[in-house]
Amino acid sequence: MAGITAYVLFHEVRLLFGCGSLYGTDVAKLAQPLAYLHHYHLAPETLRPRALPERYSDMNLLPKEAVDAKAALHSLPPLLKGYLRLGGFIGDGAVVDHEFSTTDVCVVVNTDVVTEKYRRSLTRQKGAEAASEPGDG
Repeated sequence: MAGITAYVLFHEVRLLFGCGSLYGTDVAKLAQPLAYLHHYHLAPETLRPRALPERYSDMNLLPKEAVDAKAALHSLPPLLKGYLRLGGFIGDGAVVDHEFSTTDVCVVVNTDVVTEKYRRSLTRQKGAEAASEPGDG
């Protein structure tokens, strides 16, 4: 995390984006996690990428009240959960990748949120280290 944060700060990167993959290609079997991502983590409209029309799979497969948010979050791969913990958002539409046997979503992370969380974490760590150092006596 330190290396990525240093790079982001040095180059003033504002947004990171990439692919988050769910295991499997049967969108119906992935209805809970996809609907969860759609209802709870959809990117704001100004930042929301959309899957290409010919590859687009709707993620709004269940009404919000039918989504078991806790179970859906638990079923997500660790990397995708990590991006969400950093304040990441999800684009509109999933893409089934039969070659890799995954269903992919676009993840967008606002680096201002990440770097601020990282700075706070460093401050807490340095404070804890200073408190645990022996005094001069």
